[in-house]
Amino acid sequence: MNHPALQTIRVSEGPRWELEAFHRSPSYRMDLVALFTMLDELPFRSMLDIGSGAGLVVREARGRHPGRRIDGVERSDFGAGAAARRLRRRYDVMTAVHALNHVPHLDRAAAKMAERLTAGGHVVIVNPNPAFTWIGVEYLDPRTLDSVMEPHGLRRLRRLEYGNELLVYRKN
Repeated sequence: MNHPALQTIRVSEGPRWELEAFHRSPSYRMDLVALFTMLDELPFRSMLDIGSGAGLVVREARGRHPGRRIDGVERSDFGAGAAARRLRRRYDVMTAVHALNHVPHLDRAAAKMAERLTAGGHVVIVNPNPAFTWIGVEYLDPRTLDSVMEPHGLRRLRRLEYGNELLVYRKN
């Protein structure tokens, strides 16, 4: 994957964990391969990337799927007008790459995803390896995710383990 969207992103200031280094890491590159392989299998006209950070997944998805509406929302954007408008739309696919483990109220997030997902739509989650707790990332066990997603009509269809893991849920 040598798409321009996968080039490094410069961050002038930020946390100790450098975003640029993380995006170059073999682990994150494998996440992108798994994510875009899965997205290539799913029919969709619209996609929302949750926790889009600097927009890497959004830019790559737009390059791979021209003509489709692809938006991203970052936690720091939730109060912003543009993000609020995006959250009123419905999407065929929602992605969350290393994002849900940072959400303080996972049940509310699952409810909001289900509310904004079209019937038969998919949520694709990339979950970090449980060994990554040393960087302050809380691991979400797939059973925990299932117990949060299922009451909102989101049933797990697939789980792919490759160091990290990819989980696919479908709205009933």
